[in-house]
Amino acid sequence: MSTSERPIARFWLPFWLLLAVAGVTLWAVSANGAGEARAWRSLLVNFLFFTSLAGGMMVWPPLVATCNARWHLNAERLASAGIAFALPSLAALILLWATNGEWGPWRGIHYSQGSWLRPGFLFGRDLAALALFWGMGAYHLRRRREGEGERLGTVLVLVYCLVFSLLGFDLVMALDPYWHSNLAGGYFFMSGLYIAITCWALLAAQHPAAEPDLLHDLGKLMVAFSLMTTYLMYAHLLPFWYENLPREVRFVVPRLHGPQWAPVSTFLLALVYFGPLVLLLPIRAKRSRRALGAISFLVLCGLWVERWWLVAPTFEQTPRLGLPELSLAAGFAGVLGLGMTWMRRGEGGRP
Repeated sequence: MSTSERPIARFWLPFWLLLAVAGVTLWAVSANGAGEARAWRSLLVNFLFFTSLAGGMMVWPPLVATCNARWHLNAERLASAGIAFALPSLAALILLWATNGEWGPWRGIHYSQGSWLRPGFLFGRDLAALALFWGMGAYHLRRRREGEGERLGTVLVLVYCLVFSLLGFDLVMALDPYWHSNLAGGYFFMSGLYIAITCWALLAAQHPAAEPDLLHDLGKLMVAFSLMTTYLMYAHLLPFWYENLPREVRFVVPRLHGPQWAPVSTFLLALVYFGPLVLLLPIRAKRSRRALGAISFLVLCGLWVERWWLVAPTFEQTPRLGLPELSLAAGFAGVLGLGMTWMRRGEGGRP
């Protein structure tokens, strides 16, 4: 690590540690209170967001390399550090499995899907799939350090799409076992790449070695994936609207027509889906560290709200965003930041 970066690392390590301990502690207190089910669902929300963020970041370098591009090499390690969240991600999923009777809709109820929605099978396959993904990611990183692994990177991208599609079907769509959508998995993994590229842009904007051309490329990808995510959500909702089938509009009605959740949906439309198109339209905004960093952070916060929006209206008619959700978001951010900072420190602070 360079001399100029050592004081920064000495600041960030204690900061992330304090954030992780304080956030998880506050969440644990709320989990033992009256809103126990809400606290466990907040664990699901943060698992979905931070696993998508870390997994997507780890996949972005091989995804770019699969397209025979080289512009990302100076910032590849910033994204690859997402592997630091592998064990916390698996631990969170195991905890969700152990407590699903407190918050999930599946235990003790027999749905038309049969054994597919039994908690043991549901969480077992998700845990196995996620462990496979993180294991392949770790092996790919080791091969990359040896100057190899390009073909394995292509396989890793495919595995990411399959694994995160499964998570989208099992941990978002299946929260309402009567709702069906063929696009739920595709939307989930594609929006995960959107979360990841936004975080990568935020990290690059804070790194002194990132040049304006690199920031410009990351900004353009943010705009592209915001539009792709918007298109998938639109393609998701349009058939629900014109077919008006009861099993499909179960997703639409509380989020778009409910008086409590409609403002949240409007906020997401303005910030997450169309925000980057407007905010990053000028070239200067994409090439400026301050502008790109501020916009990336703002959109990243909006994307966390989007993951909460996917889960909470299924169970609650009124939005409740408070200590259980935000404390664990801070705790997971601390865990992820601590792991990524430690990895960069071990690699000598290279970008």
